[in-house]
Amino acid sequence: MKKAVTSLGLIVALSPLASAVAQDDANFYLGGRLGVSTMSDNCPAGDCNDTSEGAGGLILGYDFGNAFAIEATYDYLGHFGINYPTTGASTGDLTAFTLAPKLSLALTEATDIYGKVGGAWWNFDSGSGNQDDISLLGAVGLDHRANDAINLRLEYQYIDDMNKGYFDANNHLVSVGMTYHFGRKSEPEPMMVEEVVVVEETVVVEPKRYVFSEADEVELFAFGKSELSPNAEQSLAPMLKRLQDFPSSVAIITGHTDSVGSEAFNQKLSEERAQSVADYFTSNGISADRLSVVGAGESDPVASNDTDEGRAKNRRVDIESPEFVYEE
Repeated sequence: MKKAVTSLGLIVALSPLASAVAQDDANFYLGGRLGVSTMSDNCPAGDCNDTSEGAGGLILGYDFGNAFAIEATYDYLGHFGINYPTTGASTGDLTAFTLAPKLSLALTEATDIYGKVGGAWWNFDSGSGNQDDISLLGAVGLDHRANDAINLRLEYQYIDDMNKGYFDANNHLVSVGMTYHFGRKSEPEPMMVEEVVVVEETVVVEPKRYVFSEADEVELFAFGKSELSPNAEQSLAPMLKRLQDFPSSVAIITGHTDSVGSEAFNQKLSEERAQSVADYFTSNGISADRLSVVGAGESDPVASNDTDEGRAKNRRVDIESPEFVYEE
């Protein structure tokens, strides 16, 4: 038993190495198992009991989380009879401590098949004396992860050539077991990110043009003046809304006069009237670099300057916003 305790302590001593190579799922585990143990080659001289249904033991291990573990077991393998020509018949209890690496291969997300090859320190205590030695161990099994903490297993274990003094036999153990894994957690579910495809629709916005003259019912300016009239805001509202709704839009503001007065006066007046309209737009949040201000003076009449009606039509402001592309 002293050797068993020493070997169990080896697993704990190896924990710094384990933490260096382990994955996030690494953990210590502890458990137990029950099974049926059978002896072979223990009765060459006659009949004796070679099967014990009361076998069982403890399991201690460290799972590195990458299909590799170090595992130790301490088992009571049963009460058996022996019968050899040289020593005669006797009965005794067989115990074993095993230490071996455990290599696993996934069959499903929750179930692994595993194998172990290592050493078994065994002890047979009978009326003929106490015999112990170290023999080769091999095992295969299925390990099923039932939940975050519990694993269930089915295992076949074989201890070969236990030969010391009066004792010479092999042992077969079929067992079912359960292990508790400390601190193990489920892998987080992958976050499902819904891919959103944004389809930008390109819209061509048609050009707009507004012409305000003194022949209209609502005048932008008083006669011969460049200041906007009180009713100008209502008249300019449609163009202001276009400029506010569509940052890509621009406006070209052109002032015109009739031919009465000097050409220089008319040129200056047309520029001032165009600038007054531009100032109205900028005072309502429109950037000045989106506005072009032009004074055409008396150079581009749309009607005859020989009549009062024609001259009223020529005293005008032309606001044009060209076509542009808008992406929704």
